[in-house]
Amino acid sequence: MNQIPDVLYADQDYTTWLIVGASRGIGLEFVRQLLARGERIIATVREPWASHASALWGQAGSDHGRCQMYVCDILSEDSIVKFVSQIAAIPNLKIDYVVLNAGVLRYPNRSTECSFDEFAFHLHTNTIGPIITAQKLLQTNIPIGTIVFMSSDSGSQGNFREMEDGFAAYAASKSALNMALRHMAAELKRKDDDTIILAMHPGEVATDMANINLSWEVQGIITPEESVRKMIDVIQSKGIQHSGTFWTWEDKPYVW
Repeated sequence: MNQIPDVLYADQDYTTWLIVGASRGIGLEFVRQLLARGERIIATVREPWASHASALWGQAGSDHGRCQMYVCDILSEDSIVKFVSQIAAIPNLKIDYVVLNAGVLRYPNRSTECSFDEFAFHLHTNTIGPIITAQKLLQTNIPIGTIVFMSSDSGSQGNFREMEDGFAAYAASKSALNMALRHMAAELKRKDDDTIILAMHPGEVATDMANINLSWEVQGIITPEESVRKMIDVIQSKGIQHSGTFWTWEDKPYVW
């Protein structure tokens, strides 16, 4: 599980992607499509033997070693540090794209009802975990091209979605993520670090996380296949001048 073959080394002629939170939904679809494109992937799951990780095991087991799985629980700093230290030990590893996809939505999570622990759970999973994972990666000697944080239109303060009843903790966690990643981009620029930091809104994607009964009609639901296919193109089109910006799956800038 921690044996990375030569195909993931930096002197090879293809890109390497790290997908954090790859066991299902959008993360698993990233793995599927990137393998079909001939890319190399490091994929993480929170628990290696969880039932929902079986689809990723199937992908990893049928690609001649191009997808390598690791355990990384973004709710545990020890787990994050262990994972990062494992891949940092790989000789000549270069990561072209990091996609921090791990996230949670426990519905409902209203400000007038949500418990302390429930609010904290959303913040730890959707904000603190992804930011600390990126931080630890940046503190290694691994060359990293782009880090993508999976955000949401729910986290936009400039386009507040008043109809989203029961999304308070989730929206607050995504808004906090947006602010933290903007600071990360600014800090890297001051250090003359060319790593690109992006926020992505994947669209209203039909995944297990979105399989909830809402009091309003969600418009424009798309499949994970369509969302990821378009996001890959958007991610690969951005340069250092775009660091610290927020984009949709349709390659449209989104208001913070």
